[in-house]
Amino acid sequence: MPSEGRTGVVIPVPEAQELLASVASRHPEAVRPGVPAHVSVLYPFLRQLDDEVVAALRELFAGRSAIPVRFAECRHRGGFVHLRPSPDDQLRALTAEAMRRWPDVPPYEGKYEPEPHLTLATNVPDDTATAIVREVAAELPVAAELSEAWLVVFDGERWTRRERFAFGDGAT
Repeated sequence: MPSEGRTGVVIPVPEAQELLASVASRHPEAVRPGVPAHVSVLYPFLRQLDDEVVAALRELFAGRSAIPVRFAECRHRGGFVHLRPSPDDQLRALTAEAMRRWPDVPPYEGKYEPEPHLTLATNVPDDTATAIVREVAAELPVAAELSEAWLVVFDGERWTRRERFAFGDGAT
């Protein structure tokens, strides 16, 4: 469970929400409650948010076009189950640009190499992870057009969206 005040920059994937709900209905212990289907750009992010940070995020996303992706491959590594987006080059470039802008905020606190993914399950036994991969295969692929990013904040109980950044126009 994240600590209160933890933040992240994510790209919501509403097209995958039904799939995530399907996993949650069969394996409720596997899915983080209240977390929508998303691809992380930078997590964890800054604890201190101000107008300058919000403006920098708006600038980061304003020049972007919508990113078409397909999630056709489900993998697991230990108790972590995720979908791989394809192509992922624009998502990798976006994370790299965010890392250049905030070099003191490494993705996943430097514990893992940043790799675009959509989390389906965390901290599950290996047999459950294998079952989820098998079950999800019948529901793939999921096509999506990623068109906005969110700055989210954990309030101690749930994640909430603090800001929305539409790709291409910078509107919130």
